[in-house]
Amino acid sequence: MLNQDIKSGLFGSIGENMVAFELAKRNWFVYRPYFDTRIDFIAQKFVCKKCFSDWESKHIVSCSDKNCKNFLKDLNQKDYLKTRKCLDCGYIFNKYTTEHDCPKCDTKMTSNLITTSGQRNYQFTCNFCKHSFSSQTRSCVKCGSNNCVEYPVCKICGSEIKPRNTKCQNPGCDSIDYALIIRTIQVKSSHEEEGGKIGFNFKLQDLIDDERHFLVVYSRTFEDYKEKHNFWVMSVDEFNNEMLSESASKLIYQNARLHPPTNKSQSFFNEIEYNKCTFDLEKARKRKEINKIIEIEKQLQKVDVFAKLNRFIKGDF
Repeated sequence: MLNQDIKSGLFGSIGENMVAFELAKRNWFVYRPYFDTRIDFIAQKFVCKKCFSDWESKHIVSCSDKNCKNFLKDLNQKDYLKTRKCLDCGYIFNKYTTEHDCPKCDTKMTSNLITTSGQRNYQFTCNFCKHSFSSQTRSCVKCGSNNCVEYPVCKICGSEIKPRNTKCQNPGCDSIDYALIIRTIQVKSSHEEEGGKIGFNFKLQDLIDDERHFLVVYSRTFEDYKEKHNFWVMSVDEFNNEMLSESASKLIYQNARLHPPTNKSQSFFNEIEYNKCTFDLEKARKRKEINKIIEIEKQLQKVDVFAKLNRFIKGDF
C-alpha cells in the first residue's frame, strides 16, 4: 500500500499535526495536554467581542481619539507629528508649526526664520511678556525643565498617538474589546484501506459531550499519484448524526471501526474552494477594498468547515 512509508503508530501523530497546522493558519493557538484524556489538543483564539471576528495580535500605531478618522488605523510617520512633552508641567511643544501662543501668558507670538548651516530654525517672541524660545529648544518652553520626552500626536486631531497590540480584523468593526475562546479537539486519523475505504477506530465513551468540543477526521489518500490530505470537521452533534447510528449504544466499551462521511458531506473540507477564497481575500486586502473584503469573508465562513470552531458558543464570554 502507498501508506506503508509511514510506520505503524506514527500516523495518528501526523494527523494531529496536520489538523493543528490548519488551525494555526486560522489564528488558533494550539496546545497539547500533558496527559491524553480523550482530548488531543486545546485550541485558543482571540476574537472580537462585538462581531466575533478574529482579533489581530500584531502591534499597530494609532490615534487615541475614538472620534478621529485615524483611530484604529495602522499609521506611519507621515500621519503624525513628533512633538515634545514636559513630564514636569505637562506642556506639549510642536516644533513643526510656525504659530504659537505664548506658554506663559497665552498671547499670540511672532516668529522669525533663522537659517544656520542650512538648518531652518524659528525664533518665537511674545510681544506682551517678552518670553522667547526657538523651534530647536530642547528644554520645556514653558517651565524650562529638561525632563522632556518625544510625544507623537495625530496630524488630524492633535491627540496622542499610541501603540496598540490588537484590533478587530473586520474592517467594518470599531470595537476595542476582545475575548479568549477555547475549543477542545479530538483527532481521528485513517489510512486509505484496501478498496479505497477510509476508516478509524472509535469508542463511544471517548466522546466528550460539550458544545466546545469538536472531532476532526483526517486521512491521507493518493489521486493520480498525488498526495492528498482530507479533513472532516464535526461538532459533537454532527458526529452523532453523521457517524453514529441508532444502535450506537452497542459501541460502548467496544473498539468499533467507523468510516467518515463522503466528500460531499457538509463536514468535508474543500481545500480548492478555501484556497480560492483566501487568495481573493489577500488581493482585496492589498487593494484595501473594504466591501470586497467583507463579502469574501462571509463566503469564506460558508466554505471553510474549520470556521465552525469560530462560531459563538454559549459560555465563551
